[in-house]
Amino acid sequence: MDPLDVLTYPVLGDVYTDLAHRLGAHPDGLVLTSGSDPGLGLLVRAFPAVRRIVLHHPNYEGWHKFARIAGCDLDMVPPDPDTGRFSVVDLASRLCGGPPAFVVVTQPHSFTGQVHARAELEYLARAVADHGSLLVLDTAYLAFTEGGEEEVSTVTAHPHPRHVMRVNTFSKCFGLSGARIAVLSSHPATVRPLLDLDPEGPVSGIAVALLRACLREQPLFEDIWAEIRQVREHFSRSVEQSLPGWHALAGGGNFATWRVASPRVAEGAAAYLYENGFVVRAVPSTPDSPAAVRIAVTDRPTADSVTDLLLRRHATTGSW
Repeated sequence: MDPLDVLTYPVLGDVYTDLAHRLGAHPDGLVLTSGSDPGLGLLVRAFPAVRRIVLHHPNYEGWHKFARIAGCDLDMVPPDPDTGRFSVVDLASRLCGGPPAFVVVTQPHSFTGQVHARAELEYLARAVADHGSLLVLDTAYLAFTEGGEEEVSTVTAHPHPRHVMRVNTFSKCFGLSGARIAVLSSHPATVRPLLDLDPEGPVSGIAVALLRACLREQPLFEDIWAEIRQVREHFSRSVEQSLPGWHALAGGGNFATWRVASPRVAEGAAAYLYENGFVVRAVPSTPDSPAAVRIAVTDRPTADSVTDLLLRRHATTGSW
């Protein structure tokens, strides 16, 4: 670290130039925040006329907090109960049934890993524009999706549509969770109201320096993302082949997800792995969504250890 990164307030001009190049955006359409939560908090406060948040459910728990902050109603759209797949057509239909809204899509989805094709996102972006609403595209896990940037480029790249706001934390793709840094990207006119508000906390000079260092090492991180994709596919197949009733979901995140028979199975698997030193997530269960287990990917030996643990539990009990 350069001592000036600690001794001085951060100068953001250069990092905005770097990010604009990486995201295909205009520097004046970017807002750095100390993590994505403060950015989303700014967003919902900047447009007080918006009274709804339309989103797929289950979703990131923080949206309940943002709805309370903004005094918005959460309009939650479930997946297909048979397949567990989300539809942007369902989002558009729900949107059109009420007043202007923030329409939230996580690409890929933060629990199932589902990736929406470019044509789906373009369809939803047109529906949002026609309705006078704002599409909030959360790309926290996009780096782990092969060709992910190409899938979102037509709705996020410069000249950026006024009705689309991209939110991208660097916690996942660059391993900067502790640094707390994220960026919001849109048309300069759309981000201008955010600049009139105070965020929860400023971005630190150290976080900016770390982000710029990571951006300079893009080829290294691309190799890491490719390796994680390979481990994810191996892990998904291994568990599916080893455990009856566990069905892998095609995903694009840095995690694998399997549908299981019931919430009891999901909660039991998460508790068992926790007892053996692995913290995992049972996907929040709702009456409209299938039960599932989500496990983040690190390396192949760890993935194989978790697979062996699950298989040993099944061999011992004969079921979940």
